[in-house]
Amino acid sequence: MNKLISKTLFYYTILAALLLLLTSPVFYLLSEKLYLDDVDEAIHLRKTEFANNSIHSLTIDQIPVWNKFNRDILILPDTVTKEKDVIIDEVFYDTLGVEWEPYHVLYSSIKIEHQPFVMMIRLNLVESEDLMETTAFLYVIALLVLLIVIIIISKLISNKLWAPFYETLDIINDFNIEQHLLPNFKTSNTKEFEQLNHALKKLIEQNINAYQTQREFTENASHELQTPLAVFQSKLDLLLQSPTLSEEQAEILQQLYEASSRLAKTNKNLLLLAKIENNVFSQKENIQLTKIIEEVLPYFSEQAEEKEIIIESNFDKESSLSTNKGLTEILINNLLLNAIRHNVSKGKIFIQLKNNTLHISNTGSVYALQEEKLFKRFSTNTKNAHSSGLGLAIIDQICKMNNWKVSYRFENHLHQFSIFF
Repeated sequence: MNKLISKTLFYYTILAALLLLLTSPVFYLLSEKLYLDDVDEAIHLRKTEFANNSIHSLTIDQIPVWNKFNRDILILPDTVTKEKDVIIDEVFYDTLGVEWEPYHVLYSSIKIEHQPFVMMIRLNLVESEDLMETTAFLYVIALLVLLIVIIIISKLISNKLWAPFYETLDIINDFNIEQHLLPNFKTSNTKEFEQLNHALKKLIEQNINAYQTQREFTENASHELQTPLAVFQSKLDLLLQSPTLSEEQAEILQQLYEASSRLAKTNKNLLLLAKIENNVFSQKENIQLTKIIEEVLPYFSEQAEEKEIIIESNFDKESSLSTNKGLTEILINNLLLNAIRHNVSKGKIFIQLKNNTLHISNTGSVYALQEEKLFKRFSTNTKNAHSSGLGLAIIDQICKMNNWKVSYRFENHLHQFSIFF
């Protein structure tokens, strides 16, 4: 993607180049006109000099000698029919250059010893053409040099002018709303950038307050729901044990009990997310990841056996991490539970720990999951009634807390979740 500065310089360079190129013909024509005006002025000056200094002393006998030693001022017979006292363009053959060359020519009637003659004054325009070509070449060189200088200076100035904008952009990119810290924008002497920083700071402050309020509400609501949910479930237990229940009543109570269990689980997960976000689990210790996986695997053996799922593991070497042990166990539990719950009958699960990366792959749906929704809260890719839609969100939050990276990919008919420690 092109930067704003690059785009600005690109368009500025194109416009500058077009402007300079469009002025080239004007410069050329203007220079040519000035030169030709000088040539015409020189012709008239020579005519005046001839009339003042030469014509009075010149005799008819001297005309051949005059013509021999003056290439550009010739005395011709009165038989010349050219228009008089008007400068015209003519071409003459140059015996020295062995080529036809353009001239500006003036014919004027004169009298020598009271006899009519025609004076021809001409000036060669070859020098004009050479001069114009040289001038045009130098103009193009000057344009290129000027264009390069403009680009360099513009880039330097643009970089300096836009520096506050890119500093603000870097701060925004590094901003994390979960840290509750307002970004510290540098003061700029450019009014627009200062207004931008002020507007961003105000917007971020409002979002932080809204985010904090939402988190506090979630945590408080989860706390408040724990007690009534526990009472509700205990009363349902008592009712289910009643011997006077009919079969229909028992079925309804069982459905209510399952719904309340799911609600309690969702409430528990929401409370866990709130605690993770509030950095309650800040205590860290050195743990062996392989040992953690081996400890939690037996808890899932019964669920795996029910679906005849085979679990294969491959641990490259011991991976030591400095993190919260309880959260790491929750991370592994959720990954394994997800791999079993969304697996197929007689499916497989592959656990690989290699180069500080944990890969858990499982068979399941023949289609890839919607990655953009995977780690969002209450966003599920299954109709499983036991799924709260919070398991992967908890995994994502634990990874963010530890600066780990979680990713998903579908390859070789396997759904793979990877954690990069």
